[in-house]
Amino acid sequence: MLKLRNYKYNSLYDFKVTKKDAVEISKLKPGEKPSILSDTMFKTIFYNDNRLKYSAKFLSYYLDIEYEKLLKSMKLSKGELDKGKERTKAQICDYVAIVNDTKINIEINNNSSKEVLERNMEYAHRLYASKVKIGSNYTYKQVIQFNLNNFLFAGNDKIIDIYMIKNDEGVVLNDKLMFIQIYIPNLRRKWYTSGIQGLTEEERYALALVEPNILTSKELGGDLKIMEEYIKEAEEVVDDEYFGESYDKEWVWKDLGRQESTQEIAKAMINKNIDINIISECTGLSIEALKNIDL
Repeated sequence: MLKLRNYKYNSLYDFKVTKKDAVEISKLKPGEKPSILSDTMFKTIFYNDNRLKYSAKFLSYYLDIEYEKLLKSMKLSKGELDKGKERTKAQICDYVAIVNDTKINIEINNNSSKEVLERNMEYAHRLYASKVKIGSNYTYKQVIQFNLNNFLFAGNDKIIDIYMIKNDEGVVLNDKLMFIQIYIPNLRRKWYTSGIQGLTEEERYALALVEPNILTSKELGGDLKIMEEYIKEAEEVVDDEYFGESYDKEWVWKDLGRQESTQEIAKAMINKNIDINIISECTGLSIEALKNIDL
């Protein structure tokens, strides 16, 4: 990459990425609920018109708008981005909501690859330019992107890191693009060292959303009524057959990784006693082929 002459800067890419203190997305044990960091749980709870209050509450801690007003004015929008070209692969945001003229984008990042943040930036910029058409007035709308990162950069102890386009003196070039990085492992580390009493309300809320243990989540939620409602719904969601199948596919796929052969993945899933229909759907192998696999 080219650099500017006589201009030095630090980049996140200069730091090592680590998963220390990250939330594990794994098979649920008795007394557990899926973390909101699970793609399945996130879509079920946050990206849901009937459960809009949970994402609205989360966002109200960071946006300069009261929760009740935000809840009334916020509308979920389609997550699929406009294709730049006819044959371009469709890209889908995890969450997009509209508040007045502002687009709110939330991305769940369990993958610790540095390229993930580049993909997030692409999503935000495409949302920013999505209404601009040839021959039209350039009326760009504000985009605020929240990245819930289940990883951290070594040496960066911040829980919340806000990025905008600024010059050396801190003057903002454009306030229509904002990136809020939230590092869950750093938040968990603060909890471990400071205890629940050392956490702010927004930190307790975020932790209660991401933590699998139900009793621990209740302690974190304290007397917040919305957290009581959330945990109750989370327990009900776990009992839903279709949710369970989708979540099982997710954690198995993350657990096994994508670098093994289809046969190896199928064998591992069989050894974990995963339902053969789920294995077939995940791997693309027929039921007959699965039954004939040499274990």
